[in-house]
Amino acid sequence: MKFSSNHLLSIGAALAIGLTSCQPEDTSYTVPTTYNFENVSYTGQQNRLDMMGEITSYIKTAHASNAPALDAAKIKDMYGDNTGNHFSTTDLNGSSKQLKDKTITTEQTNFEAYMDAVAVASQSTNAAAANGHAGIGSNNAGSKNYLFNANGIELTQVIEKGLMGACFYYQATAVYMGDGKMNVDNNLVNAGKGTNMEHHWDEAFGYFGVPTDFPTTTTGVSFWGKYCNKHEAVYPLNEKMMNAFLKGRAAISAKDIATRDEQITILRKNWELVTVATSIYYLNKAANNISTDVFAAYHELSEVFGFIMSIKYGAGTGAITDAQVNTILTDLFGNSDPLQANNYNVTTAKIEAAKTALVGYFTDLENVKDTL
Repeated sequence: MKFSSNHLLSIGAALAIGLTSCQPEDTSYTVPTTYNFENVSYTGQQNRLDMMGEITSYIKTAHASNAPALDAAKIKDMYGDNTGNHFSTTDLNGSSKQLKDKTITTEQTNFEAYMDAVAVASQSTNAAAANGHAGIGSNNAGSKNYLFNANGIELTQVIEKGLMGACFYYQATAVYMGDGKMNVDNNLVNAGKGTNMEHHWDEAFGYFGVPTDFPTTTTGVSFWGKYCNKHEAVYPLNEKMMNAFLKGRAAISAKDIATRDEQITILRKNWELVTVATSIYYLNKAANNISTDVFAAYHELSEVFGFIMSIKYGAGTGAITDAQVNTILTDLFGNSDPLQANNYNVTTAKIEAAKTALVGYFTDLENVKDTL
């Protein structure tokens, strides 16, 4: 489901909010240099980032020869109901938060199917990965082991990177920056959380996965923050993202809704660019390895699949449709369904074609497409 970042407020919503919170009270407000506002809370988002990290760590226990098979029910419990005490901390085990109910509705059962499939693949850790056979494959150096399904897809990457899109990116840009969460009360301050509008903005920030003084501090960045920072030397987006979060939050507190909306546009555009830039980054790595270090390339291509599919889930610029994303995936992997996609049929020419297609839609990346 593609969301447009240019949709208009309904007349009714505009009138309702306009009476209470759309008029700037202080046009000379200060924008801080760190995310240290009064009454900030995004612990739910931090919990979900931690949950995703632990799910990935558990699945990766099967990335070794003769490793025990994964328990699909455990993975799905960690993803959904969280009743089995499968996490490593009492905070997570006792949390009312989960990933499933924050994943875009159309994809929830699909991710559970991917979890079932990775558990099936893990029953073959005693075998070498080969075309038509699940198993373990290693890079040439022998320093990295990966669990592949029978089609050479590392489902660990599809699950992790796909949920970064279908949960974190979707929630931040389509839900919390959307009308339903932004057209709310901005007067009543709830202790520790701020106004409803401030709190929703903070929750969007929480899904970015960075410290409050990012990018001065990059230690501890995770998920989207990690990948945003990865490209900083070639295509810098750290300050654009952080400055927009800071300016938007300050604008909300000053009831400067026009500036808030400008920052939403900036964040949606640049978060989408992080997603596409990361896809191209892994396409470049796969192109370098496909002929010489095949399982390293299949790992990188599995990352590509997860990041390209994630483009569909955010409220981006509208530069590309879901159908066009699926066409890129199908042309590269043979199918836009990761359970039907096949890395064994990927060629250098197909990798280059996918990169060309992405840059055709996201022309901002044209000059760095070969250096990402």
